Amino acid sequence: MGARLVPRHDFRLALRLSIVYVAIFVWMGVYLPYWPVWLAHRGLSPSEVGILLGVSPWTRVIASPPAGRWADRSGQANRLITGLAVLLAAGQWCFAWVEGFGGLLLITVAVGFVIAPIIPLLDGLTIGAEAEGKVSYGPVRLWGSAAFIGASWAGGELLERQGEAIILWLLVGAAAGGAVVSLLLPGGERSAGPPRNETEGPVISDGSSSWSRPFVGFLVVTALLHASHAVLYAFGTQHWRTQGLDESTVGLLWALSVLAEIVLFAIARRMDGWLGPRGLWLLAGGAGVVRWAVLASTASLPWLVVMQVLHAFTYGALHVGAMAYVRRQVPAQERGRATTLYSAVGTGVALGTSLPLAGWLYGELAGGAYWVMAACSGTAVLLTVGLLQADSKPRRP
Repeated sequence: MGARLVPRHDFRLALRLSIVYVAIFVWMGVYLPYWPVWLAHRGLSPSEVGILLGVSPWTRVIASPPAGRWADRSGQANRLITGLAVLLAAGQWCFAWVEGFGGLLLITVAVGFVIAPIIPLLDGLTIGAEAEGKVSYGPVRLWGSAAFIGASWAGGELLERQGEAIILWLLVGAAAGGAVVSLLLPGGERSAGPPRNETEGPVISDGSSSWSRPFVGFLVVTALLHASHAVLYAFGTQHWRTQGLDESTVGLLWALSVLAEIVLFAIARRMDGWLGPRGLWLLAGGAGVVRWAVLASTASLPWLVVMQVLHAFTYGALHVGAMAYVRRQVPAQERGRATTLYSAVGTGVALGTSLPLAGWLYGELAGGAYWVMAACSGTAVLLTVGLLQADSKPRRP
């Protein structure tokens, strides 16, 4: 058998993928911190804003898996991303002409269906290129996180100077820009019939398909790790402010967590090589136990700085491990479905249920709610250990 040629990294492809990540995360960097401000500017009550924000995770559950399935069968994930980005820009523009809670809710659901599959599909294309040796996922993906920081800062500056109305038009422009740059994306692999029992990535798997028991275990573990962030996402800022931290310090703490995430993405391939997917989930869960236990116990600034750095592990290692698992264990023609299912379960079902629970926990326990998050991370560690033990058992011939 002749020697297998090792593909060289394709700098141009990595650049094209990075540009699309930047465009999509510019939209995210404006939407997440400032969209509630725009909704309040339109006269909505806090409860109405909460309802509009709460429907978004559930749209991922409905919209993402069918989009991934279609992308796998057609091999046109790139064109689907372009079409979704165009619809996203149009949907955002519609907010300018809609009045009343009912109309805003309808457009919010439509926009949620459109945005939900975009990042998972983009992840699928990127890890597919990584499996072929053309790019490394982490160094490509980190530009999205960097864009998120830049967009959040620039959005805040423009909000202060131009007022709340500018938020909507920033989102329309970011979505339109995403549609344009998505034309740079490569096509995916088209499914040629029933799933093949093979893996085309760099590590040979046991042929597990995206519906197998190991894949279900992967979804459960990663969902628990995502859910463990619920109290921080929903009430981290509020809790720190009640403990005496000012807004600028809180903002710096959030930026620090994303910077730590970027560093982890920069060395993602090495971390995957050292630990593998399950080792990365053990790292994420162990770091989560420590992070949430400390946040439950203190709001001292030096400790908060260290705990925000741990975001590199509680989120970064979780996500890198998930992408490495899909690349290694899922056949190429099923990766779109796998990444969209991961998004639907991990950031859809998990956060869609844990964020309301976090509200009740924080109302009852305040900072003590983080202990429940620590238990969630610990449960993920135990399940991951169970997966490792199951893998180590000898198989029947």
